[in-house]
Amino acid sequence: MYSLLLLPLILFGFASTASAADQTLLALQQTNALLQAELELGRTGNTYLLVDLPAQRMKLKANGLTLKEWAISGYRRWGHPSALPAAKLASKSSRDEPEREVQVVNSAAPVPEESAKPFEAFELDDMPASYLLLLDNGTEITVRQNSSQWLGSLWRGLATPFWYLSRPLISNWKFMRGSSYNELALFMSEQDARMLYWALKEGSLCLIRPPEAVAAVAPAHSGKSQ
Repeated sequence: MYSLLLLPLILFGFASTASAADQTLLALQQTNALLQAELELGRTGNTYLLVDLPAQRMKLKANGLTLKEWAISGYRRWGHPSALPAAKLASKSSRDEPEREVQVVNSAAPVPEESAKPFEAFELDDMPASYLLLLDNGTEITVRQNSSQWLGSLWRGLATPFWYLSRPLISNWKFMRGSSYNELALFMSEQDARMLYWALKEGSLCLIRPPEAVAAVAPAHSGKSQ
């Protein structure tokens, strides 16, 4: 009688042990895949971006060395945003693209000295702090500045439920068009977000390390959110 009562507990213990072993194996496979990808990128000598979600850091690297590092204050995930192996940055866009006034000069006519304007180079403050990075595997990375003011924090808190409620609608719309929807929303300080935009160029390689070994099979919106 007692054996029958203990049987479910024993089976549950075996299942838990097996599940833990599977997660450990997945973690090792994930780490090995990341190391292999970084080794291959290091051989090329090209710079690449590593989005390390477990450490909540972004690293610009070359030859295995970290050239620049930025902190991620928080993130949200939807779908299966991934870049392992590496994916290329197909485009970067913002509603506040950096602009400079272009002066058209006719070489056949002299330019009056009073109308000549000095050349103005882009500066860090010209870079946007909120933008979209689109990888060639379809993953969308949205970068948003993390406001330290209470009003910005309040607005972000109110927008979080809307973000999660709207993603199934976008996913269904993409599915009907024959594609999947995978998004990674990152929150950074304004200065770091501007520096990241300035450092990246189209064609840059990107690696994303998911927050947990089961990220590929678990709901991808379970990460720490902002």
